[in-house]
Amino acid sequence: MKITLLSFDLSHNCLGRAYLLAKVLERRYEIEIIGPTFGKGIWNPVDTGEFHYKSVPGVMYPFFLSSINKILRSISCDVIYAIKPRPTSYGIGILKKIQSKLPLILDIDDWELGFCQNIKSKIRLSDPNSFLYTWLMEKSTFLADEITVSSTFLQKKFGGNIVIHGRDTNAFDPSRFNRDSLREKWDLNSKKVVMFLGTPSQHKGLEDVINALISLNRRDIIFLVVGAQDDSYTCHLKELGGNRIKLIGMQPFHKVPEFLSMADLVVLPQHKSDNAIGQVPAKVFDAMAMAKPIIASRVSDLPEILDGCGMIVEPSDIEGLSECINYILDNEKEAQIIGSNAREKCIKEYSFDAIENVLTGIFDKYA
Repeated sequence: MKITLLSFDLSHNCLGRAYLLAKVLERRYEIEIIGPTFGKGIWNPVDTGEFHYKSVPGVMYPFFLSSINKILRSISCDVIYAIKPRPTSYGIGILKKIQSKLPLILDIDDWELGFCQNIKSKIRLSDPNSFLYTWLMEKSTFLADEITVSSTFLQKKFGGNIVIHGRDTNAFDPSRFNRDSLREKWDLNSKKVVMFLGTPSQHKGLEDVINALISLNRRDIIFLVVGAQDDSYTCHLKELGGNRIKLIGMQPFHKVPEFLSMADLVVLPQHKSDNAIGQVPAKVFDAMAMAKPIIASRVSDLPEILDGCGMIVEPSDIEGLSECINYILDNEKEAQIIGSNAREKCIKEYSFDAIENVLTGIFDKYA
């Protein structure tokens, strides 16, 4: 059986979810990934050569009509899997379903309207993924034959089966990496490394981490941000953090465990906002698989995911965050136990094997 995954944009980090699902699905099915590029080529971390991405130009209307036709002609499958309820993925999937009577499955891993609240996006009708069109997609989820979601918030809102982000716990195995040599390579031998790995943005609480480290005033701690971009927000973080922060750019996905192996602690201090309310950051599973102690905020499903294997603070609680950071870094044996418990839970509940069981239960209906 062949599955076509439709991604609404192949150029940005939203492609990560399609990549993850494709990695699991390719174990049993033939897959292809198709979508527009609203940026410079394929998003670098997953442009690894593992998949051939069929791309079309991501442009404004009316020119995007040509891209829609190209995608429709490119789809050759038994089942369509549209990633996100966006017009340039799910919308095109609906058109193909009507045209060819193919089964259509929708995946929802964010509350998309939470990302489209500014006025410009509401009135910019030339944008194929504007607020209005995205709103219409959210109201049309009933047209999907099946729905998968990544969190309980999204399940309550849209129904469907939960397919957590998860990770390949064989590839993400701390025993495969030489932590000491990697730390020496990046000049981190003398430091306690507090790490954030992902795309920095305001709702992810990186400023809270910096302010927590400022309050601790410890010279032995470095805040390592892996995935930094060349933008104004990154410049702001550098200015705020000074010599307390070290920034490394985006990395190929296969190098993620290599960087995580250097960390003493991983932080995910998300804010409680429309952007994050339904979101489960995929990086929590990276850190769990690599047996890292994690501090996360009480947002979405993070408290349940880290129950018994992580520490939870209230969103924007800088004092609580600083206390947890200090505790983990000063109690190495307990930190190792927390990390070991996290990996054990990840293997059991959030590994590719666990995700595969859920996905095959859905897709085998259409084989």
